[in-house]
Amino acid sequence: MAWFLGTVLTLALLAALLTPQLHRIEQERRQRRADEHYRKQLQAATDHAITTAVRARLAEPVVDLHITIPMRVSVGDVIARAHEDFALDVPRDHAAAMLRHRLEFRGHARWPDLITDAFDDEEDQTP
Repeated sequence: MAWFLGTVLTLALLAALLTPQLHRIEQERRQRRADEHYRKQLQAATDHAITTAVRARLAEPVVDLHITIPMRVSVGDVIARAHEDFALDVPRDHAAAMLRHRLEFRGHARWPDLITDAFDDEEDQTP
């Protein structure tokens, strides 16, 4: 019976000592999951804004083969899409960074007929 009581007391002491660390680890895990969820929602909103701009460009009638219709997508479009689709309030710098990333990833950043303000903030920060 004494060994049982000793084991129970040892386990209780370990639980008391480890509980704060376990709470901290759980909180960090929840924060990582929340950050990943935010990033995925912002990425989806950005992709939707870019797709909408591409479709709007393709929907324009071709009147002259020598004139290309520009694709317009702005940081405001990303912010509006994130708010509409996910009720997400996104800071302008997060939206601009994600728009730059997704335009480059999807190959639209080098389009000569792309009109966007996503790169304006980046140029203002260069010394």
